[in-house]
Amino acid sequence: RGVSYEQIRAICGDLPFVMIDTQPGIATPSVVIDQHYGSQLVTQHLIDLGHRRICEISGPLDWYGAAARHESWQDTLRAAGLQPGPSVAGDWTAAGGYAAALDLLEGGAAFTALVAGNDQMAFGAVRALRDRNLRVPEDVSVVGFDDAPETAYFEPPLTTVRQDFDALGRQSADYLVSLIERPNTPLHQRVLYPQLVVRRSTLPPAR
Repeated sequence: RGVSYEQIRAICGDLPFVMIDTQPGIATPSVVIDQHYGSQLVTQHLIDLGHRRICEISGPLDWYGAAARHESWQDTLRAAGLQPGPSVAGDWTAAGGYAAALDLLEGGAAFTALVAGNDQMAFGAVRALRDRNLRVPEDVSVVGFDDAPETAYFEPPLTTVRQDFDALGRQSADYLVSLIERPNTPLHQRVLYPQLVVRRSTLPPAR
């Protein structure tokens, strides 16, 4: 969801502006975090642990970030010769993650790992798995996205993807100042890359 470059240009006229966390690969004044790369990191982590049946709880797919993470999850699995497991769309909340995980379980999905589109949905999914007597990570590994402050203190501490929002803000402000002070600054896109943070919510699948 969001406003297009053309819409912002029409509103701002000649005023300089910088778009934040928009779609990568477009020639606009913007600073983005590569969502596709982040999802690739966490999905590949599960593959490298030996998981072959990996389901997903995505964010709402009409959001750019959710769609990018979902597509990357699919692409990474297929590049490894694996068929993506079932996917259910959540709503970014822990309650939505809980409900989506129950949908997967009640639909008969057999999986050893679960990719959640953000940390809050991962928290809800862990609760749902435990309510169905499944252990995390011994029976099902769970990963999130964002590295919210509470992920390190959750039980188990959550494997996730860290997005450096401080750097996003600094880079965006620096770029905007450049556009204001030097109007001939070339319009371009700056891309920041997230990092995988491995904690105790992932293990190799039980044999």
